[in-house]
Amino acid sequence: MTEPVDIERRLADPKTYEDAILRIFEKKRQRGSPFGEIGQGVTYFDAVTNRASLGRAIAHSVAEGQYRPQPVDLWVLETNGKQRAAHMPTFVDHVVGSTLFQLVSQNARCYGLPGVYSYLPGLTNVGAMRSLAGFLREHRKQAAHHRQPVYVMQSDFEKYGDNLPVGPAAALWDVLREVVALGSPSGVVSQNTWDLITGLARPVVRDADGAEFSRLRGVAMGTPLVPILANLAVVPMDRAVLEIDGIFYARYNDDFLIAHPDLAAMHEADARIDALLSELGVKRKLAKERRTALSAPGLPCTDDPAYRGGNRIDSLGLSVSYAGTMAVGPKHLQRFLSRIATRIDGVAPALAPLPLHDRARQLVLTTNVMLDVTNPFAMTGVSALLDVTTDRGVLKDLDFRIARKIVQVATGRTGVRGFRLVSPATLRREFGLVSLVHLRNLR
Repeated sequence: MTEPVDIERRLADPKTYEDAILRIFEKKRQRGSPFGEIGQGVTYFDAVTNRASLGRAIAHSVAEGQYRPQPVDLWVLETNGKQRAAHMPTFVDHVVGSTLFQLVSQNARCYGLPGVYSYLPGLTNVGAMRSLAGFLREHRKQAAHHRQPVYVMQSDFEKYGDNLPVGPAAALWDVLREVVALGSPSGVVSQNTWDLITGLARPVVRDADGAEFSRLRGVAMGTPLVPILANLAVVPMDRAVLEIDGIFYARYNDDFLIAHPDLAAMHEADARIDALLSELGVKRKLAKERRTALSAPGLPCTDDPAYRGGNRIDSLGLSVSYAGTMAVGPKHLQRFLSRIATRIDGVAPALAPLPLHDRARQLVLTTNVMLDVTNPFAMTGVSALLDVTTDRGVLKDLDFRIARKIVQVATGRTGVRGFRLVSPATLRREFGLVSLVHLRNLR
């Protein structure tokens, strides 16, 4: 079992910072920028080469209480037409912040992050949805009949990162202080250590005009401690929900899922959440909240119209059926098929002079390469698709769509009319078209 660490003692150890510098350099190397400049002509490669002396200098400064976080530069990040504020810490602050993220995260796991799957080693969105799938399978074993629904609520917070209270009186700091003190022999946090942590968690922000300010709301996106702050900010809510007997709960950052076969338990969860959110300073995004009476026939709930009928839950990029089988989410499936279709279309002109069956055979060979996870030219995402998807119906549908695309390109006929000239059996048995269902069964 993971043990809490004495954060103050670890902050005085130069080796702690050497490890952080190595992690930062490795990420830069993987992204192709190991010689990127960190300031005044110094590169990441220079920093990692001299990490021992740099680690000693940082450790000494922190231990003596001389270390002071620098203001972070504010800039605007634009993605998909949306603008978000981002913050750029200095390299040394990044090193210290990354160090603290590792240490605080370890203590947070010992403290208890019930139902939280975000930003922790070994925990992912896939793990959260697998847990939901397991919960649904267990329900099916115990249910009297397949029509008995499980009630599922999918919700998130309104602009969680932008609205999270971080002023001096914010509820977040009480939880964070308990987590930081967890491994301390005295059970308390020294003022020097606490000032360092809060200075990095709530940094002074410097805008383009040089004006400096500290936020009362909103975390400094882009700084290392943001993920752990997001995990800790609503822990009281996480615990309150999980105290309800037999309930399923999973949270990934600001997205959370709640499920129970008893509608009264779901209403109790609603009441507990509403009672705590004002104190925590966050709000639910009610406009996008989804409630589902999950069952095989997908009928809506007659006792609470808010729970609409459905036979699967799409969340966190994945999809889980009422039966507890899982698949990649619809958008990801569509993107996967689109990439395969694009490659098949790209090969088609070169095969035009060939006879029909030779064209089809060559398209099958091209497709098999795309679906071979051991091939360097395999389609991006095929390994993840096979790892995640347990719903054979979804894989069978993908197999059909891929075969249809091959036949459409080979014959020049739209829809399924091409199967009159090249049948699915010919593609599979004679030409050897790989089946995703078969590949999954081999795992």
